[in-house]
Amino acid sequence: MTERPAGEHPMVLYRVLRWTMSFYFRARMKIRFEGEDNVPEKGPFFLVLSHQSDLDSLLLHTFCPRLIFTLAKSSVFRTRLMAWLAPRVGAVPTRRYQIDPQSVRVALRLIERGEGVGVFAEGERSWDGKLQPLRCGTISFLLKAGVPVIPCGLIGTYEILPRWGHMNWFKLGFGREPVIIRYAEPIHFGPHDDRTSRERARPDATNRIASALQAVMAR
Repeated sequence: MTERPAGEHPMVLYRVLRWTMSFYFRARMKIRFEGEDNVPEKGPFFLVLSHQSDLDSLLLHTFCPRLIFTLAKSSVFRTRLMAWLAPRVGAVPTRRYQIDPQSVRVALRLIERGEGVGVFAEGERSWDGKLQPLRCGTISFLLKAGVPVIPCGLIGTYEILPRWGHMNWFKLGFGREPVIIRYAEPIHFGPHDDRTSRERARPDATNRIASALQAVMAR
């Protein structure tokens, strides 16, 4: 049987896991949500996320007001189980540190279908809990799509599970500060259909997104 692209799988499993994981996370840690009204009830958008921990994508997929699809590093899909499961819970494989034409096409198709797509514009998890430089290719990709961009900060995940840490589902979250998932107001860049336009707009777009991410990441 031919595997269907991400976004074409039934979302039943995704919804069941969202419900299950919400109980787990609420039991293990304090979670606060801010700015959820900034996530549109319908229509396409990009959610640009800070990336401090492996918890980020789990929390996003569990608690985002909309079902969300995220670009995930291809190594997540290495095992047979994850190759089957990840697309069914909204993950889209992409190669790190380079533009992946296939993942770009899938993401743009999701946008055209009216979905929300999450991207980690830093390209990797932070080593020190601070925002890293945003990837030029990612910013150009956002400009090409021409849909609202919503910066989202996940505060507190670095302290619970930093990049060098190991997931322990039995100890996760006890005795920690609250985790905050904060959404900024949408940024509208307008259409940038050609490469010249995107290159001209990219420095300003990078600064605006980075400044918004710094703001939503503040305690």
